[in-house]
Amino acid sequence: GLRATFFIIDVLVQLFSLLKYGVSAVLVFIGIKLCCDRLYHIPPGIVCAILVSCISCSMLASVVKDEFEKKQLKQGLEKHLDHDKLAAPNDCKTVA
Repeated sequence: GLRATFFIIDVLVQLFSLLKYGVSAVLVFIGIKLCCDRLYHIPPGIVCAILVSCISCSMLASVVKDEFEKKQLKQGLEKHLDHDKLAAPNDCKTVA
């Protein structure tokens, strides 16, 4: 079970660039939960909500980030092409 989960997370990290931060937030939360379990019991529903929200927020942030980067790259490429058109010498030859 744990080995299969590792391979699934490895594939998902390649798809979603910020998923590693979501997974690390989950691991930190679980560590804090285990340390504080004797002092305060967190209900399983809240734990599940926190885990799912960490992973889903990091996946959503990855999608938004990737779309933003695509848009920025496209705009930068268009500006570069427009600049090249303006800077290119005329192809028309003058006949004297």
